[in-house]
Amino acid sequence: MKNIFKNFIILFLISLVSCNGPEEKKINSDNKAITQNEISFEVDTTNSSIEWVGTMVGIYKHNGLIAINEGNLSWTGNSFNKGKFTINMNSITQLDTLYKTVENKLVRHLESADFFDVINYPTAFFTITESNSEKNSITGNLTIRGITNSETVSEIVFDKEQETVSGIISFDRQKYGVFFKGSSKDMLISDVIDLKINLKLIK
Repeated sequence: MKNIFKNFIILFLISLVSCNGPEEKKINSDNKAITQNEISFEVDTTNSSIEWVGTMVGIYKHNGLIAINEGNLSWTGNSFNKGKFTINMNSITQLDTLYKTVENKLVRHLESADFFDVINYPTAFFTITESNSEKNSITGNLTIRGITNSETVSEIVFDKEQETVSGIISFDRQKYGVFFKGSSKDMLISDVIDLKINLKLIK
């Protein structure tokens, strides 16, 4: 009787080990695969920028650059699934020469409370919430003047060899309180502002 009980215990322990062992290995293997597939990048702020484009309806366009303070992105499989970057609103410049003055009147006006109010809101943010590899786009929360809306970055191009990524956000400035307050001239400005994002990445 003792031998039968002893053999039963031995068989039970063997079956227990054989059941748990492969499963633990499988879990560990899966976790390792997930870690290997995710590539994390920091944004090289010195060699990255955002070009803004604003349009006077049916007349002309202005464009310029905005710097990035910091940022990071994570690439998994075939898309960027996580990431965030911070925009320095005090760095607005004008590239076109139309009506450009020594005093930078256009830039000073964009920095004022009529538009981006950079004294009170010196930074803007974009945080990825989801990605769509089929449409070659990502969606995230854009925050300007302390107001957050969901926006989509389209036409994403990721050069793995050069470690660069680009894309375009087109947003309605009115949703962020960016308008020429108390002036009918605001009607001459397109509500849509384009941000052409060009990022240099560092592993």
